[in-house]
Amino acid sequence: MARRHWMVGVAAAAAAVVVAGCDTDGNAAVDAALPRGESLGELRQQAREALARYDQAVTDAGDAGTVTLSPPPWNSPPGIAIESVTGTRAATQLTATFTGARGPATERCGADYHAEPVESVNAVVVIVIAQYHDTAEVCSMAGYSRTATLNLAQPLSERVVLDVRQGQPVPLTSG
Repeated sequence: MARRHWMVGVAAAAAAVVVAGCDTDGNAAVDAALPRGESLGELRQQAREALARYDQAVTDAGDAGTVTLSPPPWNSPPGIAIESVTGTRAATQLTATFTGARGPATERCGADYHAEPVESVNAVVVIVIAQYHDTAEVCSMAGYSRTATLNLAQPLSERVVLDVRQGQPVPLTSG
């Protein structure tokens, strides 16, 4: 039975807002759509850890302004990696670009995507969630440029957007 782990490895992930109730309770439908070993709760925890590392790096940089990030403690992180984010610094809505399935979940080998942010004072981590047509399908390993829009609790302002997989900054393009 082939799973779509290639899409997790090839795809891109986005930002997540830390909100009350970030446990996996109530997320059973989303968790069922994620590859084995991943849950929305795990992805949110991973995003919070990435924010903590970034926030610590900002504190360590002090007035020098050069933020140096330590690598994440995980070897093969779950989640969809994001390639870039489109939006403005004054906006509360961002669009994450990543690699994913060619078509929607209503089609064979397709997937629907949505994104949620996890936010701190210094950064935003984007979590992209895929809902596949059928996780047991055998599909080509070709990836296609896809997008998912997310809403922030407050404008992006001077915060950076981090990739959930590695906790590294991703490019922001005005849109």
